[in-house]
Amino acid sequence: MVHVLVVDDERDFADLLSERLRARGMEVHTAYGGEQALEMARELHPEVVILDITMPGMSGLETLGALKSDRSGPEVILLTADSTLNTAVAGMKSGARDYLTKPADIDTLVSAIGDAEGRHMEALSRQRMAETAKLAAMGELATGVAHEINNPLQVMISEAGWIEEILHEPDLTEANRSEMRTSLDLIRHQARRCKAITAKLLTLRCALDAKGARTKLPILAGRLLDERRERIEALGVEVGQEWAPALCAMEIPESEWGQVLANVIDNALDAVEAMKAADPEGHDAPVLTLTGVFRDGGLEVAVRDTGCGIEEHLLTRIFEPFFSTKEVGKGIGLGLAICHGIIEAMGGSITVRSSPGRGSTFTIRVPMAVHAHNENNGPGSPASAKEENI
Repeated sequence: MVHVLVVDDERDFADLLSERLRARGMEVHTAYGGEQALEMARELHPEVVILDITMPGMSGLETLGALKSDRSGPEVILLTADSTLNTAVAGMKSGARDYLTKPADIDTLVSAIGDAEGRHMEALSRQRMAETAKLAAMGELATGVAHEINNPLQVMISEAGWIEEILHEPDLTEANRSEMRTSLDLIRHQARRCKAITAKLLTLRCALDAKGARTKLPILAGRLLDERRERIEALGVEVGQEWAPALCAMEIPESEWGQVLANVIDNALDAVEAMKAADPEGHDAPVLTLTGVFRDGGLEVAVRDTGCGIEEHLLTRIFEPFFSTKEVGKGIGLGLAICHGIIEAMGGSITVRSSPGRGSTFTIRVPMAVHAHNENNGPGSPASAKEENI
């Protein structure tokens, strides 16, 4: 049974309309003003509100705005003697489901109520699904955190117990002291591992720092590659960079882009290392290429590698926290989740194309407006960027 609230300051009209709707099998309550309607809506939670626009005190449009401020609020059908288009437009822009003029045909009104009830049920269903998905994601995250932190904690507890046993020895030998130092080193190592996990968790959903340090994208990429030069040379990776000329002038937030590029580059090098471990006799030198262009009003950065690639059925999961295709102990599965969180905070997206044995390409797209922080970006502005694609 649909639950309806009729709101109109004309008492006779409101009472008559309520009776006619009850005769159609609906549960109907009646309010004679905006303030009363809000109180009843909070208490009764109607699916549909029939609302008059022209009322003394709190107007119909003000009442509508208050009703729609709640995500799970009712669907609203405006019913008024004012037939001007401006009134209808204002009501629909404020979130009304339908607009009928007095005197409204009862069958037309009943049909509108049925449609509004259906939309309300659909909205509630979507909301419940979204909440369920959030709870499921939180459950997976909690499971991952518990698993990743429980392992080092178990080692720490075991080593602490071992130290306690040694301390109860009547005479501590130098061998005992050496064993204690080894255990303490292991405890410190595992504690640092826990600290690293929690530190990365704090960056999963970052807030952009508008006042943070800024740099140029080619400069940042060059520095990150230099920091990994020893590993790159050990793997025999050929590195290529192609940047649109305008990127040499445009400034970007250093912290956010530094985390994103560092994680994606490390992921590419891990893929190359996995490929070489699987095929030590491979003859072609692995390649890592970074490119940056302006396209469709946004900044597009791609990181391509010729590493081991990712199987198709895993592509939809690689941005999940604690999901990793690496061996146990070689990754905790937070790097790409952090990248996803940062890029999402910028209003952009990060996607991947990959084939097993043929490598992967991660593509990051961010709206130009995110980085247009002043008028002195010169050639990095969207207008000139279109002319400087590579």
